[in-house]
Amino acid sequence: MKTISQIADQLTGYLSYLGMIGIVAMMLHICVDVTARSVFEVSIPATLEMVTRYYMLMLVLLPLAWVESQRSMIAVEAFSGAFGELGVRIVDVVVSLLCVGVYGVLAASTWEKAVEQFDIGAYIIALDTQIIVWPGYFALPFGFALAALVCVIRIPLILFPQSAANAA
Repeated sequence: MKTISQIADQLTGYLSYLGMIGIVAMMLHICVDVTARSVFEVSIPATLEMVTRYYMLMLVLLPLAWVESQRSMIAVEAFSGAFGELGVRIVDVVVSLLCVGVYGVLAASTWEKAVEQFDIGAYIIALDTQIIVWPGYFALPFGFALAALVCVIRIPLILFPQSAANAA
């Protein structure tokens, strides 16, 4: 289990860095486009399409597993004080199981769509320029699947916190 956890940590880190690279690339692309339009009255083809089909996906979905691993998702703990330590752990396990289910369904359904787009070689035309868009579809299933894996790994850590501390 420790090896799987280490692999998941490395993958979440790599995907987070890819998301960070996507943010920088988006900023540079938009700045160059705005500058080119202002100074040279020329627009870079497909800026909007690149932002919506690549950069935003990288920004939102690739770091999703990292956010899960840091336990930084929004949580409502209105009644958790009344449950006691064991009750909170049970609720955390149930929430993790629900997240695994939701992320798993999202990963499976978006994988089917990504493969479909790959098979047809999906592209768009922007300013007479052909932009291949099928690679962006694969960010979704990878992000969701890794987030599901992080939630699966979290369950034994919640149930047995002493053994998790000894393994580290």
